[in-house]
Amino acid sequence: MHKLPYWRLSGFYFFYFAFVGAMAPFWGLYLKSLAFNALQIGVLMSLLQVMRMFAPNLWGWFADRTGKRVGIVQIAVISSIFCFIGVFYGTSFAWLFVVMSLMSFSGALRCRWWRR
Repeated sequence: MHKLPYWRLSGFYFFYFAFVGAMAPFWGLYLKSLAFNALQIGVLMSLLQVMRMFAPNLWGWFADRTGKRVGIVQIAVISSIFCFIGVFYGTSFAWLFVVMSLMSFSGALRCRWWRR
């Protein structure tokens, strides 16, 4: 068993939770400024939590299958960043739903299987 790189794993969690902490309080206000109603805002805000139920299991299965766990984390983080850039290209509910679904799916990665 190899030793985990402490600073890389700590940095990953720091930036992940910094993003969540910076986005969560203001995302609803941004959606309100786009004139979405309460139901639409609730759906878009819930995507982060809904994807946390399904995505980690799929990412973990894929990482275990391929054996390239660190590579999967890197791909997921980079794809999450590129998916979030889509927020700046559209303001319709359908567009933001797709963008946030993709971003939430790739960003809902857990590192539980790095410990193996």
